[in-house]
Amino acid sequence: MKHPHTLAILFVLVGCSLVHGANLPSDRPLTLQDCISYALENHNSVLAAQRELAASTAETRQAKAGYLPNMTVSSRHIRSDSEEGDLLSKDGIGTGTELTRKGASTEDEVTLGISPTIYDGGRIRMAIRQAVASEKASEAEVELARQDRILAVTQAYFQSLLTKRLADIAAQSVAEAQRQYDMVRTRIEAGDAAKVDIYPVEVQLANSRLKKLQADNDARIAANILRNAMGLGRGPELKLVDIDEPASEPLPSLEDCLSYAMDHRPEVARVMAQLESAQAALSYAKSQAGPIPTVTLGYEEGLSGSNSGSGWAIELGLSMKIFDGGATKAEIDSSKARLESLRYTAEQLRQDIATQVEEAHLNLSNALERLVASKANVELAKTNLEVASSKYEQGLAIPLEVVSAQVSYADAQANYAQALYDSYLARAELDKAMGKRGN
Repeated sequence: MKHPHTLAILFVLVGCSLVHGANLPSDRPLTLQDCISYALENHNSVLAAQRELAASTAETRQAKAGYLPNMTVSSRHIRSDSEEGDLLSKDGIGTGTELTRKGASTEDEVTLGISPTIYDGGRIRMAIRQAVASEKASEAEVELARQDRILAVTQAYFQSLLTKRLADIAAQSVAEAQRQYDMVRTRIEAGDAAKVDIYPVEVQLANSRLKKLQADNDARIAANILRNAMGLGRGPELKLVDIDEPASEPLPSLEDCLSYAMDHRPEVARVMAQLESAQAALSYAKSQAGPIPTVTLGYEEGLSGSNSGSGWAIELGLSMKIFDGGATKAEIDSSKARLESLRYTAEQLRQDIATQVEEAHLNLSNALERLVASKANVELAKTNLEVASSKYEQGLAIPLEVVSAQVSYADAQANYAQALYDSYLARAELDKAMGKRGN
């Protein structure tokens, strides 16, 4: 085999793909909830936000660890060498050479030390405050990623259903135009119609076929977009459960929607956490400008029979920056500016949310009204087509009337389909604007 590594990589990728889609139901068409559940578990945007939250949680634990005592174990092995000298006589008079004898000693010391920080000028407390605020912001980011993914999947799901239904309507229009063409051709051959009657029918048949080609292509594109929104790679078109008209429910008032949004939008929680973090950063920067006292308590105990004893030690410290080139003042100014910037951001966010909620509320109201009107238009257009076809069969109408009725009926069906899925999309967009929590 010339490329064993390439083949092995291919097997791994195929295996990963199978595992990645293992929790999608394979025995039935997928509901919207099936698609959303898969996306929330597998889409990279949600997974990335969750990992960021895990990192923030770890940083909070790290900051809180500053209040816990540090415990250390140290070991030392000491070896010392000694030299001893004797003066030996060679002639009995006391002269001679010095001979040396070397000796060595060893000592092992094992000590356990505990040193809690009693006070550090509030630096640990402010570090914890910042870490907790950062964790809250990450929690809001996860919720925002979930809501964004829910809306993206919902939009792609209904768009896929819409394009599929439009493709079916286009296929129906082709079949209707073909039937009309065959009928006119038969009448011309029988001498009951003029040859010119076939021209508008031929044009309608050609246009219907073109629309069907475009509708089929739109459906394929929408199917790929749905797979991507769910976090799936390229693959076959998913089988989806179609929907009926939404149940008639009273539209919540705009004021209720606005009030709910201000309490539940994750962007609000995020900016409030960012404000808390910025305030903690400013407090920390200000604390660096004055004297910083520290109090540390230590205890050391000798272990394993070592010669080291035990004892307590307390360390008091006081430090103050005399001159740092203006770095501390610059840090304070920077923290103040960032805090003010976040306050402006928070105020603008509230205005943006109010605009988004009002727009989504109006769109939903309009979509529901269009749904009612378009449904009535379908019935009228269908009746008009039946009347025009019957009149032509009786020789009381020209083909152009039938062609016009066919176009009107197809347009009415398409408008109804658009209004139907728009109503569901508008509801989903209002939920997103209000910050409603998804599953």
